[in-house]
Amino acid sequence: MPGPKRAFILALLLLNLFAPRLNPLLTPGAAWGETIRATVMTVFDGDTVEILLDNGRTEKVRYLMIDAPELHHPKREVEEFGLEAALANRDLVLGKRVRLETDVQPRDRFGRLLAFVWIDRPDGSILVNEKLVEEGFAVPFTLPPNVRYLERIRSALMRARNGGKGFWGVAAGRLFTPKQVWADLPLLAGCFLTLEMHVDGMTRSKTGWRLFERGARTTLVLFDDPPGLFGPIAALKGTRVRVVGKVQASYRGAEIHVSDPVQILSVFHPARP
Repeated sequence: MPGPKRAFILALLLLNLFAPRLNPLLTPGAAWGETIRATVMTVFDGDTVEILLDNGRTEKVRYLMIDAPELHHPKREVEEFGLEAALANRDLVLGKRVRLETDVQPRDRFGRLLAFVWIDRPDGSILVNEKLVEEGFAVPFTLPPNVRYLERIRSALMRARNGGKGFWGVAAGRLFTPKQVWADLPLLAGCFLTLEMHVDGMTRSKTGWRLFERGARTTLVLFDDPPGLFGPIAALKGTRVRVVGKVQASYRGAEIHVSDPVQILSVFHPARP
């Protein structure tokens, strides 16, 4: 029998021999910043589609750097603006010829192609990922190293906020305290609102920070990725903040995820005695 070292080398040779045939989009020449042209055949929700490649193969595509409300999540109900986001996405891309641009990491853990999706028109190109954020149907979802259009996506989020587009307009009329969110969690899960919280404490996790108000089971989760995105987060302790976000239920209680500083409407520093 071959030794462990020889078996390992043989496995590598077989992988190099067959991997390009099994998945040509993951070959070295097509993994980083590749441009792929295809036709959108199916729109699943606000950030996921199925495309037909020129070679006749289909691929499931997850839009890079954005997160739209859930429409088909196995453990959640249809979230607020989930249908609207899917319809907006459908109007933009269904049946259209699109140009997909990958980044450093071309696939997620589910095997889906990760891409920025472009529609090329005579009057200019539209970045669909950016457009959905600009219309208030998605928020930034940053997973380094895929951060090529970070500033464009963030600018689109600010335009949506300033224009009261999509969920921004709805959340502006819903002001809740952490205790109110926890009390009405069964009704509020999946909905967008404005939360006013006195930040009594915070804890650090691998992906960000958890901010909480004493006596309330509602937590603000700030995803500080890339690091420094929110500035000195420790300085928020003792302040009163207002943020816009989607309510989610977890085993810890109610959570509102904040993926971009634009979601923070205000920070009030109470006068010290």
